[in-house]
Amino acid sequence: MIPVVADADTLFGATTRGLLIHLDYQGLIRLHWIPLILDELSRALVDSGRKPDAESARRHEQLMRAALPQAEIPTPQVQAQFARVAQAMRSAKDVHVAACAAAILAGDFYQSTQVVSLVTKNIRDFGVRKLASQGIEVQRPDAFLLEQFQQDPPAVASAFAALRATLRSAPEPERLLERLAADGQSLAAAALHDAWRQGAVRL
Repeated sequence: MIPVVADADTLFGATTRGLLIHLDYQGLIRLHWIPLILDELSRALVDSGRKPDAESARRHEQLMRAALPQAEIPTPQVQAQFARVAQAMRSAKDVHVAACAAAILAGDFYQSTQVVSLVTKNIRDFGVRKLASQGIEVQRPDAFLLEQFQQDPPAVASAFAALRATLRSAPEPERLLERLAADGQSLAAAALHDAWRQGAVRL
């Protein structure tokens, strides 16, 4: 089980967001965020037209919180870690994301965990080596999902199948894989597709 902090840009794609939540349900990861990350996500969903208005976006936020009630890290604990990670950052606007990961390491959430994965598309704003020295592993979502699949193909495939089963449109596996690739997770989507076509996993 891997503690994971997902940046707002990672959560933006609906298929990626749903797959991460179902990976949590499967027990492969423990997904985390803070209110500011969800607020950024809501604004992006409205600005992009994926949600019609702020009220709809807020309802979606509440659904995410209800889906994973343990995911949210309290803001005061995150704020207490700002100074710890600030010098490792290349951009001040993302300090809160790294501080969320640091708060998990500093708190009593996972007493035996020494590494937290921070998953973001905007990797250039994070000092990857400096954060790694603090136990924060920064990865792009495609690389992260591919790594999870390579480590446990049946479990990731099961999470994907569970996500597909929850969708009202009931998309065929290939269609949902196309959506995952459209989110930017092309390598992970291709690996899932190849394994499925070979009969190694069920989607």
